[in-house]
Amino acid sequence: MSVSNPTVYPAESADVKHFTSGQQKRNDHFLHAAVQLNGESDIDLLNKALTALFPAVPLLTCRFEADRNKAEWIDAGWTAEDMIHLVETDDREQALQAHLVIKPDELKGPQARITVIRESGKDTLAFVFNHMICDGGGFRDFLYLFSRSYTYFANHPSARRLPFVLPDPEKRGINQVFDALDSNQMDEIWHADLHSYAQTEKDHLPLTGDAERPFIIHHKVDRNRFKWVKDYARKRGATINDALFAVYVCALSEVLPVDTIVLDCPVNARAYLPEGAVPGICNLTSNYICAVPRLEKPSFDDALKQVKQVMDKEKESLAPLKVYWELEDVYHKQPLEEAVKAFPKIYRIPINGMTNIGILDPAQLSFGSGQAVDAFISGSIKYAPYFQVAVTTFNGEMTFSTNFHGTDQDHLWLDRFVDRMIGFFPSPE
Repeated sequence: MSVSNPTVYPAESADVKHFTSGQQKRNDHFLHAAVQLNGESDIDLLNKALTALFPAVPLLTCRFEADRNKAEWIDAGWTAEDMIHLVETDDREQALQAHLVIKPDELKGPQARITVIRESGKDTLAFVFNHMICDGGGFRDFLYLFSRSYTYFANHPSARRLPFVLPDPEKRGINQVFDALDSNQMDEIWHADLHSYAQTEKDHLPLTGDAERPFIIHHKVDRNRFKWVKDYARKRGATINDALFAVYVCALSEVLPVDTIVLDCPVNARAYLPEGAVPGICNLTSNYICAVPRLEKPSFDDALKQVKQVMDKEKESLAPLKVYWELEDVYHKQPLEEAVKAFPKIYRIPINGMTNIGILDPAQLSFGSGQAVDAFISGSIKYAPYFQVAVTTFNGEMTFSTNFHGTDQDHLWLDRFVDRMIGFFPSPE
């Protein structure tokens, strides 16, 4: 779509980083989510609720444009009606899979797609959202806002605007984190080293890959086992995140012929903001690196000890922010063409990773009288050899999401691999 005298918004370094990852076929740079409701939603209200959020997330209606010197978001006039689609089906799971892997075109827009999958009077909202706009934490904030907006208009049919303050769309940059740190903290970042773990084909899982065949696999850990694992880890001074990486290390130790298991762990950098600070819907992510010796005889307890030791050090350090300082620095000091060439030298993501997006609050995912009965968020869909597991928790139940472009054999292998990973969790006697 074209707009006369369109509004132009500057692109942040994180926007370009994710765009570059997509161009380099590391991932499709789109986030994915589903919210299953116990009834039907109102399509007109969904449109109204989404439109009311455009002032907070104006990039949704834009197209992305980059030349040799700069990158920008340009308003293309897309509407909520262009983003929200109704699909009636007698096979919810099949429709959900099909509509979660649709890729919007960031160069044309719009930057999100919401499919209302309706089966037997019950809806599941399937979201595909450009990762260039925000990370998993920002995506969760958006979903909560969308729910709140919808519910407000459902309860106030004559209302034309929302009564609450929306996130500031200008607060998207990583500098809001750096601006909150003192001189000693910044000095630690400036003098930190970028991670230098060399990786080879030995770090690759035995996956063929197929760029034309995206899929998402889900595995569940029920609330009783989740509680048991969390308590088991806590008694050993560890977190559920440590436990997740421990089972990942165990499973990888069985299949990778390496000396060191190196894992990427995206973490929410919003924790560095001052208390009460509200960022915009954006990417505010740091990355821990969990590097531990491969276990000859994998056991959860041994892996947990190793992971906890490494992750405790990572949590105490500001070094993980070094990557984002360097990206921001080169992005603003060099023409875009030169900055993009430098990005892969700075942002060297390990081949394998896991992201724990965290807890999804059912109360903040209701849509009017429609209550959420299940929900998950997952990350981008990886291209071989890159691989990631995304974890979210809803109503005390964990969902493991595996997003990959691959063959039927890849699908089968990954399904078994994540089952094996979950199998390393301790169980009640």
